[in-house]
Amino acid sequence: MKVNKTQALMYLLSVLLTNKQISKEFIKNKLEISDLTFRRYMQEIRAYLINFELPYELKYLKGEDIYSLVDL
Repeated sequence: MKVNKTQALMYLLSVLLTNKQISKEFIKNKLEISDLTFRRYMQEIRAYLINFELPYELKYLKGEDIYSLVDL
């Protein structure tokens, strides 16, 4: 499904808040985005969490190839 950047970021954040984790490959395929775009989106979400002092931290679990939203 092709979406614009805003829709993709909203989707990613909603999945993270609901499931507490996302698979990089699943999201790349679902949103039809490149690895670089995915990394940029995750950087945007990480910056959003920090800038607005939300009680979460976004961590990458390399061995599992997933991003996890951790409560602070």
